[in-house]
Amino acid sequence: MSVQGFNEHQMAKLKKSEAFTVEREREIQQVVESVNDLAQIMKDLSVLVIDQGTIVDRIDHNIQNVASTVEDGLKQLKKAERSQKRGGMVMCATVLVIMCFIMLVLLILKEIIF
Repeated sequence: MSVQGFNEHQMAKLKKSEAFTVEREREIQQVVESVNDLAQIMKDLSVLVIDQGTIVDRIDHNIQNVASTVEDGLKQLKKAERSQKRGGMVMCATVLVIMCFIMLVLLILKEIIF
């Protein structure tokens, strides 16, 4: 018996072909969804990589700042050390000059009194 000019064998082939086409479309849709998911994952990874790069850049910048600050601190310490050494010498010289002056006064008083 034929329906619209198709015999049973042709109808079976047609139904089988339609079922195959539906299955194929479903698989294609799954592939499209997988590709979209993969694209979203790649976008997320891209954002993470950019964020990590920013963090690394900030760390690098902070390390450079620390190195500069340490160099400045070292210069200040050397300057303070020189100033401290000079300050001790000046104090010692001042004490010696005062003691010489006192000895001179005592020598003069000794000559006058005796």
